[in-house]
Amino acid sequence: MIYLDANFFIFAILDQTEKGDKARLILKEIVNGKKAVTSVLTLDEVMWVFVKNKEKLRLSGLIHDIYKIPNLTICSVLTNIPLVSLLYLDFLNPRDAFHVACMNELGVTEIVTDDSDFDKVKTIKRIKIW
Repeated sequence: MIYLDANFFIFAILDQTEKGDKARLILKEIVNGKKAVTSVLTLDEVMWVFVKNKEKLRLSGLIHDIYKIPNLTICSVLTNIPLVSLLYLDFLNPRDAFHVACMNELGVTEIVTDDSDFDKVKTIKRIKIW
């Protein structure tokens, strides 16, 4: 199982370069049976990017489409996640620390992201989008 970071969705939806192609290829693997998970925090980040880029009108359909992706589970954030995230604040921003804490809670060790900061976490492997 893989964890999907927000920039995975941004690249898959908006990017027309090689990064977008790579993200869409991973998305196709998920649709075809590869198990994936993300958290509601990821959707918050995706929504913020669309609002910031004046694409708010696309959001409703986009979020509904994400929830319909086969083999993708969207998890809530448990109340202990902020406590666990404290372990990662020396080398990650708070949101990324939350993502790693969610991954720990779910037993997931791979994250699909373009964010190289996740390379600092020795217990997870980053699947690069490039």
